[in-house]
Amino acid sequence: FVLAQEKSSDDKSCLWKIKSKDNTVYLLGSIHFLKKQNYPLKSSVENAFYDVQKLVFEINLDTAETPRAQQLILAKAMYGNGNTLKNSVNEETYNLAKKKAKEVGIEVAQFNNFKPWFFTLTLMALKFQSLGFEPAYGIDRYFFNKAKQGNKEIMSLESFEYQIGLFDGLSDKKQELLILQSLKEFDIFDKELNKIVSSWANGDSNGLEDTLLRSFKEFPELHHKFISKRNLNWLPRIESFLTDDKNYLVVVGAGHLIGDDGIIKLLEDKGYSIEQL
Repeated sequence: FVLAQEKSSDDKSCLWKIKSKDNTVYLLGSIHFLKKQNYPLKSSVENAFYDVQKLVFEINLDTAETPRAQQLILAKAMYGNGNTLKNSVNEETYNLAKKKAKEVGIEVAQFNNFKPWFFTLTLMALKFQSLGFEPAYGIDRYFFNKAKQGNKEIMSLESFEYQIGLFDGLSDKKQELLILQSLKEFDIFDKELNKIVSSWANGDSNGLEDTLLRSFKEFPELHHKFISKRNLNWLPRIESFLTDDKNYLVVVGAGHLIGDDGIIKLLEDKGYSIEQL
């Protein structure tokens, strides 16, 4: 055996490893939209997949693609009370949304019967795709497909219905904040999406925190709902994986692993020894 040398920061990835007396749990930060050229992944990331029997994702990705899921989204996303997108946000927000929508080739008026959260998710997906980033190449999708092909056990931390409920449960005011936060990201992505991917590929937590979490700083309520609260919900589940005799690979959005309320810090605060690979 060759002794592994101390890795330089360039050799690291967005992958962490926790060893218990019984097993190993890997935590992998996902970028949900990537390009074909971002593959192959580093050998440390691929090796983690081959070392585990169970894979855990935010949701079971197959459940998000069923006709039932599409019906659920439409049922939740459309106004049924005569309200409109235009009426539910202030004029300045609406005009800014109109401008940004045009940049990706859509008219905001097409979304007038839809709630702000649905418009926001659609707009951001189109923005990623306009820059050449596709969900088909996301890290979670890549390992989800690999797990199915390898007949590995697939688990999820949340349900698709719960995730939709996170957005649909926002008040009108918070949905407007979601639009504003996303429009701030909109401009960052033009300049910094490649930097985000590079920071992710090299396991540069500080670089990721600076880019991925920056837009949340002005919107602490959204950060709490979409990041902090869910991290705390997931923590007992992740701890329970460490009591199994099977190895796990947990794949969640990279923004959940980093920062002061990220899963890595929460686990370290509880006394776990964690190694970045």
